[in-house]
Formats: sequence, structure tokens, C-alpha cells
Amino acid sequence: MNLSTSHTRRCAASPRLLVAFLTAAVALCLLALTSSPPSARATVTRAGIESPVCSWAGETDQRDVNIGAPDDDERDWLSPLTPSSSNEVVISGEYPSARYFSFHVYNDEGEALGSIYDQEIAPDPGSANPYVAKPRKGTARSYHVTIRFEPTPADPAPNTFYAGEPSASPVALLVYRVYVPTDSESPTGGVPYPRVTVATSEGTPLVEDASCSITPPSFGSEVWQTFAEGSLPDGLINYTPSDATNPPQWSRAFGSRLGNQQNAYLTTDISSSYGELAVFHAKAPTFPNTVAGVPVYDNRQLRYWSFCTYDPEGEALVGCEPDYESAIRGGQYTFVVSNAADRPANATAANGVTWLPLGAQPAAQIVFRNMLPAANFPYAAEDITSSTQNVQQTMRPYYPQTVYCSKATFEAGGWNACKKAVAKEG
Repeated sequence: MNLSTSHTRRCAASPRLLVAFLTAAVALCLLALTSSPPSARATVTRAGIESPVCSWAGETDQRDVNIGAPDDDERDWLSPLTPSSSNEVVISGEYPSARYFSFHVYNDEGEALGSIYDQEIAPDPGSANPYVAKPRKGTARSYHVTIRFEPTPADPAPNTFYAGEPSASPVALLVYRVYVPTDSESPTGGVPYPRVTVATSEGTPLVEDASCSITPPSFGSEVWQTFAEGSLPDGLINYTPSDATNPPQWSRAFGSRLGNQQNAYLTTDISSSYGELAVFHAKAPTFPNTVAGVPVYDNRQLRYWSFCTYDPEGEALVGCEPDYESAIRGGQYTFVVSNAADRPANATAANGVTWLPLGAQPAAQIVFRNMLPAANFPYAAEDITSSTQNVQQTMRPYYPQTVYCSKATFEAGGWNACKKAVAKEG
């Protein structure tokens, strides 16, 4: 998910309560958009659809609240579902101009029941999928995706993902994600919102919502704040002062709630008690810079990567730098994390350095996102399959070597000076 905030108090919210709250809030907002009674909400009749409401509630972003550890370049939209083995959910839309998009379904515990993403979605007849190959000019780009609450059969239907048998939970959450829209002014990637239809298992429409999105309760409201606090993925943001080590060590986060199934995450905790700066350096995975016109299907190592800092309690996103805005020199990156007052004068893009804010507190957690590694790239976070696996040996030159350093040392010689200073101390 993609929301952030900063608070002075904590209120633990279980994933079940969180998902229930989100779906209830979404449903209330959707119903408020029509004057029809709930029983007539968007009912399909022979004369057509009566009083349709929006398919989506959102857009959720990092304006105020932090649910599920956000990334600055991610946009999410939400839609509540009622799992039923006798119905199916059909999503119709157009491929957006963006780095990535997907649909995920989560249960009331925040566990992913299934997902499907851009390159897996076959186009409608007469349309083309621009995530697979360059379409002919003027070619339509429409698709349909079906969600069924049943086990995956031996011969799955195309463009369908199976969310398993309905559980005792009365609700599920459908999330539509878009990363890095080509036009930053159009979060949806320059296309209309997908339309969500609930149909019988035979395909007869029952409820069809409009191709639009509305905003749930104000992102500054207490209801969002209450459920935002303490709601981040297990194992992703769970900082205590003892978690920070010198030097910092990176590990993969497993078992995240409301997580993106196409992402894998490396995390490390840092503390300014060990040094004014935390500096990390590695070989940069290649990526398709769609903002610069590179197609998604171009042969690159990762679809997307970014580094983000969060406060020690995981309640606030402090800052993010995505791949296409990171300073990469000679195929390598150098990041500096510090307070603004301790930022070295040479921690700038002009010097091949990307700076991230530490935040208002003396400690933070850093998250390194890796999305959809290429089949021939074995050095991604996804390749860390066990908590006992040696991360550095697996990722090799792509492992973010991290040291603490003083501002003066970095200004004198950058990453190399910091590395030498640590070696000398050791």
C-alpha cells in the first residue's frame, strides 16, 4: 500500500481490523455517491446500469498515512470484495503508460490471495499489450482480468487468477497498483480507471461500477491515523534500538502483509549513534527508464528498484529515491543517509551521490525494493530465499555495502574515504 504519516502516539491495528476498516470505509464512500438505496446499487437491468458508483476508492498515496510501507512512485486504488464461489469479479481496462501495474487480492489478515501483473495480462482481440512488445500505432490496448474465489484448476482460464475457496472472512480487498506513470500528472498512466464488475460464474453481470475513483475519508482524519499506526508489514518495519548494528547488515524481509507479490525487500536499521552518516555503495541494477522512453520489455536486470527511509517506529515515510532519479556513475550508486544539517556538501547528483533524509529521529530503517528480476539476473533480493542465507554472497557486487562515516571524511573523499576509514579503524 502507499500511504504515510507521522504521529506521536501508537495504536496497534491488526491486519484483520485494518482490512475490515478499509473495506468499510471504501463501501461507505461508494454508497455515498449515489442516491439509490444500497439494494439497488449499480444493479444491471435490461435497460442498462442504474446509478453506477465508482469502482475504486483512492488514490492512496504518501500524503498523510502509512499503510503497508509506501513508495513515492507507487499509486494504489482499493475496492472491497465479498468472496463468493458462485460469483466472479471481472476487471476491464486499458494498459496504462507506466513502468508497472497489477491487481492483488488480500484477505482480512492482509495476506495476498493472488495477483496478476501487466505482462501476464493478454490483450483483448484486436488490442495489443505494450508491456510485451511495441504495438502498432493506433492499436487498441484494452484487456479483461477475471478473479475467481476457487482453487486454481489444472487448466486455468486465460487472464484469470484464482484466490482460493472463500474463507470465513466476509470481506477481501482488491488493490490496483501503478508504478511510475510516464506522465507524472496522470497517476493512472493516461488511461481511464479500470471498471469492476461482479458477475455470476457463468458471466452474467450482477453489479457493475463506474470507471472512476473517489477519495475515502480525508487522509488527515483521525480514522486514517488510528488504523495507520502499527499497521505495517510484519518483518518489514519493526525497529527497536538494538536492531541497528555497526556496520549495518542487510537482510530480506519475509511475510509482509498487504505486500506486493512482484516485489522483494531488503532492509537494514541504522542509528546516528554510530556516525553522522550512513553511506552505502554498490553496482546499480539496470532498469527500463520508462520516463525517458525506454520500453518495459527492454532487456534490463530489474523492472524497478528504489531506496526509502522510514522512522524507527515505521509510522512515517521519510524519503524515497527511485532508480531513475538516483545518481549512477560508472554503473554504480552511492547513497548518503543523514540529517539535513549533516548532509555533506558533495552529497549531490553532480558528484554521483544520492542523499536520503534520516528524519527527525536519530534512527531509521532503510528499505531496498527489487521488482521483477530478469531470469538471467541472479543477484536480486528475490534470490534470498531463506533468513539464514548469506545476503552479501548471493547479491555479490549488487549488495549495498554500508558503513558509518563522518561528514568531514565524506567531504574529503566520498565513499572511498569512508570505506578506508572504517578499514583503518577495524
